[in-house]
Amino acid sequence: MMNADSGPPLLEAVRRKEAEVKRRLAAEREALEALVAEAERQASEQLSAAEIEGRRLGDAQRHAAHVEAEREAQMILARASAEAEMLQRAGEQQMAAAVARAVALVVGGPREA
Repeated sequence: MMNADSGPPLLEAVRRKEAEVKRRLAAEREALEALVAEAERQASEQLSAAEIEGRRLGDAQRHAAHVEAEREAQMILARASAEAEMLQRAGEQQMAAAVARAVALVVGGPREA
């Protein structure tokens, strides 16, 4: 049975235990808040890194597309230039043949009746 002397020390033990549990809960809460803050910081860093990497990849792809377009444009220009030279040579040959015919007609080449 309980006597009057056992009451206060038991109450004091309960109060000490309660204070200890409160301190542990506060420490756990602080640790959890620190973990959440660290997780948020890491997530923010990862997001920033992903944005930077995305921009870098986009720039690289855009540059590659530009280089490819330049290469294709150079090929088209080279083909057009080659075709123009071929047409000019053909025109010069036709002009030379036409001049030769004209000279032959004027100078007295064979006449048709």
